[in-house]
Amino acid sequence: MPSLEEVCVKLFGHPKWVPKVLIGGALSFIPILNIFAFGYLLEYSRRLRTNRDWELPEWKELNAGLLFSNGLQLLLIILGYFGIPTLLGWAISILIKNLSFGFIGILSYLPVTVCVFVTPFLVLAAIHAFLRDGLFTDAWKVSLILRIAHSFTPKLIIPVICFWGVITLALPLYGIAFFLGMWILLAYSSALNFSKGN
Repeated sequence: MPSLEEVCVKLFGHPKWVPKVLIGGALSFIPILNIFAFGYLLEYSRRLRTNRDWELPEWKELNAGLLFSNGLQLLLIILGYFGIPTLLGWAISILIKNLSFGFIGILSYLPVTVCVFVTPFLVLAAIHAFLRDGLFTDAWKVSLILRIAHSFTPKLIIPVICFWGVITLALPLYGIAFFLGMWILLAYSSALNFSKGN
């Protein structure tokens, strides 16, 4: 079973990763163009799964149409497994706050906090379910996604906490923080899949 440290050594040991991450991070700031950054991350995950190549590909070698279509697929996965649970958690939190007349204060926001924390596990599980056979419909098999997310949970708790910590601390640079964090999470969760022979 690979450690997060071993994966990070593989990722950051390759030359020229900084400009690639900066390009992806810059694109992540800009609506519509961020779809290309999503597509890049999905293509990286596909190549890593297929070739076990840890190095980020050159941006110029990737087809813009492929990046955009990949990006739309990843955007839908993010909306489905991050957006919907977060909105549901928010609605429950507001309901609890109103029913308690605000007496429990910040505790009323516990449901949305839990939902936001859980969503990276679901997003990663959906990505890996999709990439396993290349069928986008597999990303929407909720029982399969829950099983994969459950198997990821013990090994991904610390990386996910780090992911949210980096995004919170680097909020003004959220595009770069998101891109870098997703790159590491995708690589580490792929390494976990390798160790299971998937």
